[in-house]
Amino acid sequence: MVRTTYHHGALRQALIDGAREILAEQGHEHFSLNEVARRAGVSTAAPYRHFAGKEELLAAVAEQGYETLRRDLEQVVAAVPEVGARLLSLGGAYVRFAREHPDLFATMFRSRPGSDPVGLESFEILLNTVAEAQQSGVISTRPSPELMARSIWSTLHGLSVLSHRRPYERFGFDVPAEDLAAETLSALLGL
Repeated sequence: MVRTTYHHGALRQALIDGAREILAEQGHEHFSLNEVARRAGVSTAAPYRHFAGKEELLAAVAEQGYETLRRDLEQVVAAVPEVGARLLSLGGAYVRFAREHPDLFATMFRSRPGSDPVGLESFEILLNTVAEAQQSGVISTRPSPELMARSIWSTLHGLSVLSHRRPYERFGFDVPAEDLAAETLSALLGL
């Protein structure tokens, strides 16, 4: 969809929205600032008023993805008081986010990984839940909360990638990705 106008002051968000549209339609291979500018209805120089280049725009897209993921995880924390069930629900929310936003998910982990403080906030939600589960005796106190949270995050990320590409069906996993995440975490954590 080509925009013919934009509201003054909203160009930055219009460029991010346009970038997300292109990523959803064409992926990273055909992504260009020129196409983003065309869709926003501005000159090819206009994106440079807000972004130093393509990578900086992709980092802004990734930041919005991490913000959305963080909000999704915070909703789980607010809705699920029992810490063991919350861990399983966090896993389902992560995999569901990846399934519902595959191009955004890919951008989040492609664009300057580890440099986004919003991404770290998402991880801290999991880390705090793991620490609470260990302190309350719901899961083992070994390994450390940090190592346990990294292991869980890595497992969920792998399940997310597999569920997006669907190769796990070849191995007899015919359950929805969220259920597979819960089953896997339950087995790993002894829940």
